[in-house]
Amino acid sequence: MAERRMFAKSIIDSDAFLDMPLSTQALYFHLVMNANDKGSLNNANSVVRCVDADKSDLTNLLDKEYVYYDGNHELHISHWVEHSGVGEVHKDRNNYSYRKWREMVLIRDNYTCQKCGAKNDLHVHHKKSFAENPELRLNLDNGITLCVDCHRKLHGLVKKEK
Repeated sequence: MAERRMFAKSIIDSDAFLDMPLSTQALYFHLVMNANDKGSLNNANSVVRCVDADKSDLTNLLDKEYVYYDGNHELHISHWVEHSGVGEVHKDRNNYSYRKWREMVLIRDNYTCQKCGAKNDLHVHHKKSFAENPELRLNLDNGITLCVDCHRKLHGLVKKEK
């Protein structure tokens, strides 16, 4: 289970959510925090007891469709995709066209980091931002092959050597 969780403001700041009792809201936060990486729990009643919530709080979340039970009696968070941040960008980066674009950049660059010449742990980087330039996402000229270290340096995720 991940150690960090995010909450979509569009869900938790909505009138429907804020109109629920504070105890129900608190239970929802605890359920999300205890969910597995796919947004489900097999111990919802334990969470209810641990946070000293009432069964009516869980019923309220079920009635308002913030959570639901599947056929295996596991509780699922209804807005898991929004909370986890997977959403549309994940779909955009995991479709056939994107994977094909990535492979074409690697082939063009001979499976070699274009900064240091490494041939292992390769990433394909968008020269112009993926998020800000959707029209260039699949443009081969907008891609470059980088090794993990060069990619991290480019994004400022490691200190640059002097």
